[in-house]
Amino acid sequence: MKVAALDLGTNSFLLLILELQEDGSKKVIHDEAVIVRLGEGLLATGSISDAALKRADQCLNSFKKTIDQHKPSNVQAAATAAGREAKNASAFLKICANYQIPVLTLSGDEEARMSFHGAISADQKDNCVLIDIGGGSTEHIVGHANKIHFAESLPHGAVKMTEKFITAQPAKEQDLKNLISFVKSQSEPVWKQIETFKPKSMIAVAGTPTAIAATMLGKFEAEKVDGFIITKEDLEKWIQIFSKTSVDEKKERYSLGARADVILAGSLILYESLNRLNVKELTVSTKGIRYGLAHQMLSSHFN
Repeated sequence: MKVAALDLGTNSFLLLILELQEDGSKKVIHDEAVIVRLGEGLLATGSISDAALKRADQCLNSFKKTIDQHKPSNVQAAATAAGREAKNASAFLKICANYQIPVLTLSGDEEARMSFHGAISADQKDNCVLIDIGGGSTEHIVGHANKIHFAESLPHGAVKMTEKFITAQPAKEQDLKNLISFVKSQSEPVWKQIETFKPKSMIAVAGTPTAIAATMLGKFEAEKVDGFIITKEDLEKWIQIFSKTSVDEKKERYSLGARADVILAGSLILYESLNRLNVKELTVSTKGIRYGLAHQMLSSHFN
């Protein structure tokens, strides 16, 4: 049995096709990510722009061809911050419907839980905190393999914080101070609650940590990025580099592509959580919402 799970995020669209094997294991048939920037300009206008809708259409057209090629038994997409916040979300959902892609618009809490179930392995015995930095929101989830103790979605992400605070790159010192102050003020109540569960480790999903890991490795190789360790000192170093380079430099020297303009804001959000929770390092996961959604589809098939 094969299922297709799509994560239609504020910054990136991801398509996973997963197959359940006879022995009960799950095999990745296809896993693809495209930076669509659906939430571009959303903070200022409250709506998804025509240009973003066009990019979404182009991406979903390509995804649909891949889906049809593999003929999965079930197809399901999940929309996140941009999908739940935009005044014209119906225009985006209409594009999805044109490609026969059903969409579940996740609440912040649902997004957090779906991400956790996608990224946490069954042998995770101790409490850990998972952080998912999207384009429009950031989720913190605490738990272990069998139970989620706490999940909270905050309305700040890499795209939204870049548009709100970063006025130039190389970045202005005051812009960085303003961004950090804002993230701290929004996050402190969540960080205090997380501390009560005494998590022993941190796992980070989504584009910010995977891009940093790929930069440190020299290129993106999923099998090497998944499980890669990033220390607090590593993050401090890369924030310094990202803050002192232009977008073009980040593209050319560090191969950050379409993520180059938002990597600084994403890195700062990641660092502030790591630092405040007194965690020395984090483990990168290439999984997340699409895996949680795929696992849910496979499980519901037998229930």
